[in-house]
Amino acid sequence: MIEEPYRWLEAVQNRREYIEDQLRGAAPVVALSGEPGILLVAGKASTPKIFEIYDHLALAGIGHPADLEKIRQTAIETAHVEGFSRSRADVSARRIVSYGLAGALKNAFEQIFAAPLLFRGIFVELGSSASADQGWLIEYDGGYAGVDSEQLRRGALLGARKDLWTLWREESRKFPPIPGKSWKELAGHALAVLAWAAQADGEKRIPWEEFTPPSAWFAPKLADRFEVGALSREAATGGGPAFLVPESWELGWEEGQKE
Repeated sequence: MIEEPYRWLEAVQNRREYIEDQLRGAAPVVALSGEPGILLVAGKASTPKIFEIYDHLALAGIGHPADLEKIRQTAIETAHVEGFSRSRADVSARRIVSYGLAGALKNAFEQIFAAPLLFRGIFVELGSSASADQGWLIEYDGGYAGVDSEQLRRGALLGARKDLWTLWREESRKFPPIPGKSWKELAGHALAVLAWAAQADGEKRIPWEEFTPPSAWFAPKLADRFEVGALSREAATGGGPAFLVPESWELGWEEGQKE
């Protein structure tokens, strides 16, 4: 009986290593805030990785498609319950993450005799301005951390490696946020961040200050290579859902070249 807690801890550690191994190779996702709203960009896969959750909320993640769908459904259900039992103003990213997603992920992770959820994601909330935007990074074990509005203007990056977020945060804080006055400017910066993140593991990572994305990264048909979603301040001000997919010309992707 004395050995049982140790066996459980060992099983949890094995479970963590298994999930990290399964997530390896997943294309990163970046969320970026600016004047038009919040832009989410990810390498395109066979199934979506960016989702509308509620009027002013969106989710992006990496992992198994079925698990991404489970998390999406949980987030939507939690948001609608909050909106019905309270009010639309009470439907916040903080409440959905802390009272909905975190508990569900923690319970799934600790059920060592059931299949784990392969998931890592970012939940974003559109505010009245870029300074009021919020983000939350969510882990497969139920852990979560807030992303302040200033960092969201620099970009919130998540990938197969858990430490990618920390590496990018340290790099990005050496420089001021970009102005972010248009979807085109946000998209250009997002692609550059994803290019920086794509540097091979095991090699010395080039600092952001010295990094120049390879020209092939901005090759034609960007819309065929990247998935995009956005929370638009203009759409939200008009009274409708904020989530939309910007047109290629709004992103500056028609010619497939970086400005």
